Amino acid sequence: MLGAWAAGAPEGVLVGERPLDVRVMAAVGAVEITVHGWDVSRSCGRPRPIPEGLAAELLSVAQCVVGEEDRGVRFGAPVAVPSGAPAGTRLLAFLGRRSQGLVERPRPLYSRNDY
Repeated sequence: MLGAWAAGAPEGVLVGERPLDVRVMAAVGAVEITVHGWDVSRSCGRPRPIPEGLAAELLSVAQCVVGEEDRGVRFGAPVAVPSGAPAGTRLLAFLGRRSQGLVERPRPLYSRNDY
C-alpha cells in the first residue's frame, strides 16, 4: 500500500474499458456531483444556486464532454436562457435543466433533527 501511495496517482484510468485521463475524469465527476446535488436540493424544496466561479469552470467542461449524441439519453435538450444569465443558470440550461421560475415548497415546521 505504501508503494502505491508513494508512486502517486495514475495518469489514466479505464472507464468502460476505455482509457481516460484522470484529470478529465475528475472534471466530469465534478460536473456530475454539482449538477446532481442541485437536482437533489431542488427536489427537496431547498434549491441553492451553484457558485458562479464553479459553474463557469464546469460549463466549459460540460461543453467539451456533452455532445448531441447525449441529448435525450443522458441529458435533455439545452434550454434557452438570456445572454447575460449567470454561469450557474447557463450550466444547468446547457444540461437541459430549467433553473428559472422555481417555486420553492414551504419549509417544514420541524425536521427529523428536531427529535
